Formats: sequence, C-alpha cells, structure tokens
Amino acid sequence: MVELTASDLEGVLLAAQLVGTAQDPSEFSQLATEQVARLLPSEVVTFNEIDPANGQLNVLSIPSSYPYPPGVEQDLIALADQHPLIHYHVHSSDGSAKKISDFWSQAEFHASALYELVYQPMEVEYQISITLSTLHSNVVAIVANRSHVDFSERDRTVLNTLRPHFVQAWYSARDHHRLRTLLNSTIGALVESDVGLIVLSDPPQELTAGALATLYRNFGPPTASSPWPLQVEQWMLAQRSRFSSPDGVKLLTPLRVEKGGRRMALRYLEELGDSPGAVLLQEQTSRPTPQSLQSLGLSAREAEVTARAISGATNVSIGETMYISPATVKRHLENVYAKLGVKGRGELAAFVHDVLDRQLL
Repeated sequence: MVELTASDLEGVLLAAQLVGTAQDPSEFSQLATEQVARLLPSEVVTFNEIDPANGQLNVLSIPSSYPYPPGVEQDLIALADQHPLIHYHVHSSDGSAKKISDFWSQAEFHASALYELVYQPMEVEYQISITLSTLHSNVVAIVANRSHVDFSERDRTVLNTLRPHFVQAWYSARDHHRLRTLLNSTIGALVESDVGLIVLSDPPQELTAGALATLYRNFGPPTASSPWPLQVEQWMLAQRSRFSSPDGVKLLTPLRVEKGGRRMALRYLEELGDSPGAVLLQEQTSRPTPQSLQSLGLSAREAEVTARAISGATNVSIGETMYISPATVKRHLENVYAKLGVKGRGELAAFVHDVLDRQLL
C-alpha cells in the first residue's frame, strides 16, 4: 500500500467527517459518492445497491446528469454474475478496493459480454470499487469509472483508508433512520391515543407536540427555579425515592387533576441506564362505565352501583335511580369493597381510576 501525501490525508479526513454526519441512507449515499468523486476524479462515480437474484439495481451517480445509454442497467443486472468485482465481493468477505484490471487484462475485458453491452456503450475502460456490505447476492458498493487511464495504487489506498469510516457511517445512518422511523410510529400512536410524552432531560423535551402546554394548563406554571409545576416536581421526587423507602419498593402512583369535567393522569417512567426517564400524560373526558367496571370482576349490578357512587351520587339517589332501596345499595357497595380490597368511596374511586387508566395508557 502506497503512503498518502499530507494533502491526501487531509482530504480523506474531511471526507470521513462529512460522511459521518449522515442521518439516513439516502444522505449517506449522496455524501459518500460526492467525496469519492472529489478524491478520485472520474467520468462517473456511483453508489450501487444491486440484487441480481431479484433483478433490482438502485444507482446514484455523480455527476447526476451522467447519460446512461438505454438498457445498460438491465444488462448489468443480467450479467452481474459475470462481473469480476461483483463476483469477488459476493463470494468473499473482502470489501477492500478492487479494480477490474486486478482480475482481467484489458483484452479479456474487451472480449466480455459485460464490456460489449454495458461498459463500451458507457465509454468506461477502467473501474475500481469498494463494498460496504453484502447479503447473499445483494451488494452495496461505491464504484468509480474512467475512460482513459486506470486507477492508481494511490487511488486504491485512498478508498481503503476511507472504507472503514464509510462502513461505520453507513450502518450508523441506517440505524438512525430505523430508530427515527420507530420513534415517529410510536409518537403517532401516542398522539392518536391522546397521550403526551415528555422526556425528563434538561430542559424537558416534549416528544408529542403540545405536551408541555397541556401539562402547564392542567398542573400550573413552572416555578422560578424549575421547568416543572410545583406539585409535579414534588410528585416526581416521591416517585424517584420509592426504592429508598424503609418499607421496600413502593408502587408508582399517578398524579391526577380534574377541571371542567376533564381528568388528566400523569404517570412516571423511571430512568433506566442511560435513559433519562419520561412522564406520560393523558386527558380523559369520560368516566368509568358499568361495562368497563365489570372487567374488574364486578357483577352488572355492582358495576352500575359503583359507577354512580364514584360520580358522587348518594345511596338514596342511587336507589331512586335504580329502583332499589338504600340498604340494597349499601350491601352492593360493601360487596364491591370486599372484592376490590378498598375501604370507602374515596379508595374505591382512586382504585377504579388507577386500574382503568393503566388499561388506557
């Protein structure tokens, strides 16, 4: 391997830095192809994803205006198994820079169907490529093409020096894109469910639009020393301290407010490893129904009594509405308390809202 000049090394470093900023495969392919074209002057440099088994070829070219003769892409797919570089990269784990002249003499190249149908119409006499990944017959490669002079050992060294940086940037860009797609899907699902998500970073970051405004509207403005409303900050401190309790681990408890018939439930998602944690918000306009209460193991009658009781109705008014006596209402409620393990209407209401809210969140 030849030693690169200081100028070449500066060019390689710049290329690696620029390509490393790519956030998705499309941006990566554009940047990587541009940098190879800058460092290896050629008639055309391409970013190729070729899968001969499925008849697929995606090509990005620099310059983008390069005129491809009709039919050459289809011929390249058909003759892929005869291409010395594709064959080598598919059947070896070596993605380093290789030239057609490493495998064929110029006479052998000119005698091939590949030259006749693909490269002669393109006026390409010399080619060098590196691959970033191969999966079965699929090859992802950066390819430089010239018409008058073969690529030098300096050119090979430039590509081989760039390749590990490009491979890392390629996988990083794909991972960024995949994670961003998953995150957007998750956020979309949260928005459709009327759930807000705020990451506990500094400052807090809302992942669903309007989550912070909803928080402030329902729980009050931030304090002078904190981006959180006072009761929210105190509640989060209590959630974080549950493991240090002398009584052992305590359950997370939601924070709720009710305004104008609307209830807001705030739930804490703890920090795990490098994750900063988050809070989930959900506004609800409906109260528990007898049907939803039956999912707690209550009978239809008990569920109806419970729904009216937690809405604030008295035993007398419940009895009048249901055409039963207040004593019967009391007996139903006592059965409900026993089934759910609560004492009194206050605990009953808190239990019901907590369990049903968890099903929604």
